[in-house]
Amino acid sequence: MITQWNATFIFVTNEIGSGLHAETSASRHFVDAQGWLNQHVSSNANMVVHMVAGVPNIIKDFEQERRNPLKAPTQQDLTECAVLDKFLSTRGLTMDDKGYFMIKLDHERGIICTTYHSCIKNEKGEICDTKGNKISCSGNNRPQPMETFEARTAKELTVMIFERWEYAKDLVSVGHAAYIGREAQKAEQCLFAGKFYQQD
Repeated sequence: MITQWNATFIFVTNEIGSGLHAETSASRHFVDAQGWLNQHVSSNANMVVHMVAGVPNIIKDFEQERRNPLKAPTQQDLTECAVLDKFLSTRGLTMDDKGYFMIKLDHERGIICTTYHSCIKNEKGEICDTKGNKISCSGNNRPQPMETFEARTAKELTVMIFERWEYAKDLVSVGHAAYIGREAQKAEQCLFAGKFYQQD
């Protein structure tokens, strides 16, 4: 179960072998089964903590070179990440001559809206789709979207674009893919945060 998800799993279980000896056969079998289960989980876990009277006793800890997912980032870590993101956001970018993506949230419907706008030009210099059909422009002189994707999660959006859209292979560059992944993840977090605050 845990190998198919990129997530941190926390198992909470009872240590029932440190107390009195169980009276009945069924109880003793249960203690044995619980013990074997605990050993199996702990042998595959990255970290094992034994709690006694509210005090954590580290039985198995993360390797030094691996990040502990239970450790919260420090203020310095957050500041350094913010500075790095700001620096990378100022780098020069060249507009893709095939087109570009735009991502926005629809909080009322609870979806991530993504549009693909073509930059492909026909022999007359008009913006067109992959089949050469002219794409009309909106009031701000921006081409109407060639394709629109609506998804509830970042994963659903990336599946729609990269796995189901027939033109993805020809129109989506590596840079686009990286951008969509980053922005879709941020959009999903904002979307769920909005739902949480609305419910709260």
